[in-house]
Amino acid sequence: MMRRSGFVALGLAALMAVSVQAQDSRSQDPRPQETPRPEPERPGMMKFDPHVAMDLQRRLQELDRKLSLGSVSQAQALITDLEQHSIMQGPLVTRRARLAQLQGDHAGAIRIAREGLNTQPTEVSLWRYLAGSLLVTAQTDSARIALDGFMKTSPELRSAGTVGIDMCLQTRRYRMAAGLIDSLRGVLEEPRYAALQKSQALLALDRKTAAAVEISAALREQPYNLSLVRGRLLQGNFDPKTDGDFLQAMRSIADGPGSIPAEKILVANMLLVSGRAREATDYALALTADAAAGNAILQNAGTLVRELELLDHDDQYDATVSYLLEVMEKTATSSVMPRLLRQRAADRLAEVCQQALVTGRLGDDPVAAVERFNDLVEEVRKVNPASDNLYAAQLTLARYLKDTLKDPERAARRLERLLLDPDLPTAGVALTRLSLGECYLAAADTARGRAVLTQLGRDPDYRDAAGAAHFQLARLDLAEGAWPTARDRFAVVALDNPGAPYANDSLELGLTVAEELDNPSGGPEILELYAPCVLAQVFERPNERLAALRTFVYEVTRRVDSDEPQHMLERGLFELGGALAEADSVVAARRVLRTLYTEHPDSRYAARAMNLAGQLLQAQGRLDEARDIWTRLLVQYPDDLFLADVREELENLKELP
Repeated sequence: MMRRSGFVALGLAALMAVSVQAQDSRSQDPRPQETPRPEPERPGMMKFDPHVAMDLQRRLQELDRKLSLGSVSQAQALITDLEQHSIMQGPLVTRRARLAQLQGDHAGAIRIAREGLNTQPTEVSLWRYLAGSLLVTAQTDSARIALDGFMKTSPELRSAGTVGIDMCLQTRRYRMAAGLIDSLRGVLEEPRYAALQKSQALLALDRKTAAAVEISAALREQPYNLSLVRGRLLQGNFDPKTDGDFLQAMRSIADGPGSIPAEKILVANMLLVSGRAREATDYALALTADAAAGNAILQNAGTLVRELELLDHDDQYDATVSYLLEVMEKTATSSVMPRLLRQRAADRLAEVCQQALVTGRLGDDPVAAVERFNDLVEEVRKVNPASDNLYAAQLTLARYLKDTLKDPERAARRLERLLLDPDLPTAGVALTRLSLGECYLAAADTARGRAVLTQLGRDPDYRDAAGAAHFQLARLDLAEGAWPTARDRFAVVALDNPGAPYANDSLELGLTVAEELDNPSGGPEILELYAPCVLAQVFERPNERLAALRTFVYEVTRRVDSDEPQHMLERGLFELGGALAEADSVVAARRVLRTLYTEHPDSRYAARAMNLAGQLLQAQGRLDEARDIWTRLLVQYPDDLFLADVREELENLKELP
């Protein structure tokens, strides 16, 4: 066995020796080794760098974004940069055509599109831009050919047709739009295709009855598109003063057999816009007896509520609010409506009440309106006690009673009842208690006001409301002569609630009280003179506050040393200027403010006095004087916190003719 393994070892050794010898012989081969030859470059051959390609693609996407946003100058700069790359010449053709359109150079867009189509005859965008510019330049025959090319090259005829129709409508080629729709209906075999767009074209062509038929077809095909149909109609060619025949045609269809609720609601909206509010309301009220109309009624109500803030005319606003209140109340109390729809209608009713109260546009008799709102809010509570808008409406109603109708006692009674409501949300408890405390103070019931606000201020669960409560308590402390307590409370409020709207005022009041307590020529005597001003503000009595401020400024000016800083006097001057402005005594207000920023230029209120003086001048139409005082403010007080507002006002003045 050992002999056999020895032979194997010898054999392996010999084999290895032969292998090594063969390698040595190859290594000693004098012939040169062949190396791969690089492929010769062909003339015109361009090296492809994937990183460059990715960068170009990114910049092309950026260009598309600039064009979509209408950033003409930035898009032009990108195109100029990308044109340096020969590989981008093709993709840039469509972008150059679009840029020319944005620049208003439709002749240039036509030229670019036609040149591009010579090499890219199937490029959809070029056909589209060509058709658009031809329509703008009134080359209707050529535009028809371009539209045909656009739709033939488009992968989706239906969508391309919609784009082409819209281009015709936007350029007021109504007859062409109607003809295009008729042609596409035959090709697509859709007899109601683009019914809404065709109604716009027919209405512009004075074919009122045919337009009404198309509107009806659009609604019957997609009833949930009521908002879209209504928006395009009322913001388009419909003129309530001249389109009475169209309205009558719509009423005939809506009152005829086979009509749907959306048609009736659209007619009600048209009547509302036409100034026939009573007819519109009666027309819609009839629908509340039909359970199938509930969703359409609520959908339309949501649209009308969103539009309330955009209405400039008081008559239309009042008519819309009256319409919504009646229709939503009837829907919320209708026995045929499903429970969920009635709850949604009640929530919408509370929202309308709240919005009308916030704007203060309650018609000719606000007292009667408040009484009605009170009844409506109570109805909402019965139908939908969990309404998101119910308690906001109740709080807003209480504030309106206190602030506008000057009836804080009645407002307090409402809030007292509201706090007993077991369905009152937790978040609403704090706001209700805060409003209740403010109502007590406005009614001069300082004992109950202090008790409610103190209890709220101690509640750790309501930080924001507690901060507002402590601010009111600090003002009450100052008015009642507890100056060290007021000073400390103002400071804590400012530190604990730095983002609150009252934080800055709290900080300044606390600092002013502290400075006055250390003032050798003032002190408690000056604070006693200022206390009636604060008390009148706490009681929300502007006339008494104005009289108190006049007395304060007069007395303090006589008593203090004018060579020493008088921070309380400076604040009194600023408050007096603001109070006079609110009382429409603009000349007197500007005189007081001028005294502040000229005789007390180092005051912390001087910059704001100049700003307010500029605002008063602007309101009087004395723009040059306003511009002058604001410019001086920027130079004199470059570090003021409110300079951003001043710069914005100056920019606005530059845009005026």
